[in-house]
Amino acid sequence: MRMSLRTLGIAATSAALLTLGITPAVAEDGHIYVKVHTYPSGGDSGGSSYADLNFTAARSVTYNKWVINDTCPGDGFRVIARARAQLRSGAYANGAWHEDDGTCESEPWGPYSGRELNTSGDIMRAGIQVCVDLGDRLKCESEFRDNPHTR
Repeated sequence: MRMSLRTLGIAATSAALLTLGITPAVAEDGHIYVKVHTYPSGGDSGGSSYADLNFTAARSVTYNKWVINDTCPGDGFRVIARARAQLRSGAYANGAWHEDDGTCESEPWGPYSGRELNTSGDIMRAGIQVCVDLGDRLKCESEFRDNPHTR
């Protein structure tokens, strides 16, 4: 079978871009996962949150299949999470706090879909912030994905 030079060139270029990790802008949509440990030594105590992000515009992102979970072994602290976005200005926009209001043995919060975070400024990246509420302070971790609409 003969392959034209043009076809061969397109195939080689596509393979090179994939090898370098360069993919279409829609690749920024997708799954995000974040975990916070209660104790500095790590272990499984703490909480986690994950969702599928869908960037719908420069100022809007939708969270689908969003779950917040208090992880075992139980540490006696509640786990909270919120949608979070870094704007072009460098400031952060935050959604409302949600919580896994039970213990690590309870059902997690979610999954919920169609939760939107809409802002008045361009969202450069969006994600989830999950925290263990230690009473006198929050111990938090965050993960983000880039918004393809603000490149």
